[in-house]
Amino acid sequence: MRIAWQQWRALCRKEWQMAVDTPLAYVIAIAFFIACGFFFAKNLFLVGQADMRGWFSTMALLLMFFIPAMSMRMLADEKRSGTFELLAVMPISTVHIVLGKYMALLMQIFVLLGLTLFYPLSLSFIGSMDIGQVAASYLALSLLAMLYAAICLYASALSRYEVVAYILGFIMLLMLFLILQAVSTFPIAWQDWIVLISPLSHYQSMLRGLIHLSDVVFFLAMSVICLALTAFELERRRWL
Repeated sequence: MRIAWQQWRALCRKEWQMAVDTPLAYVIAIAFFIACGFFFAKNLFLVGQADMRGWFSTMALLLMFFIPAMSMRMLADEKRSGTFELLAVMPISTVHIVLGKYMALLMQIFVLLGLTLFYPLSLSFIGSMDIGQVAASYLALSLLAMLYAAICLYASALSRYEVVAYILGFIMLLMLFLILQAVSTFPIAWQDWIVLISPLSHYQSMLRGLIHLSDVVFFLAMSVICLALTAFELERRRWL
């Protein structure tokens, strides 16, 4: 058990170091902050909204582009280069492999989100700001990012090629958005169920500043399900 824990930490540390040493990570980070800054400035100067509500709504869409790019190589590259076979014969379970990759991915995401705290900090100098609502919105954004990361990690487990993994992850996330937008076209009996299982509807509910335990549990449960699917996919490939 102790050896497995040490290997899990080593795997997580290796993924973090690879992310820090890879030029792609810096390109993604720069593009992310340019996009975030653009929409923040747009809401502040063009729309005239000195709050973060429009920015947080936009972040749900922005993360659809950036999280697949951050996760696409994590499992796909391991399978393409043959290093996954080395992981498979090590005394570490598939669950630990998935959790190690997932935690490294979350570390990257949370570092980027943490640096965006500059935006509410700058608004606090302009006027009064509802700190509770901003905190609730950041919690909602973190939970949504956790689910996005779990979905995209599963997409990376489905392919050997990074580009394919990116496309699969982006399509999966895009479908979450499109289904909610088209909910009115479904039969009335289906609409309540679609809203209930839609991550974006729970996210929008939390952006109002109200944190319900059901919303938090939903994001955590869906993330666990996606991670379980990832572990199942890797385990299936182990025995092929």
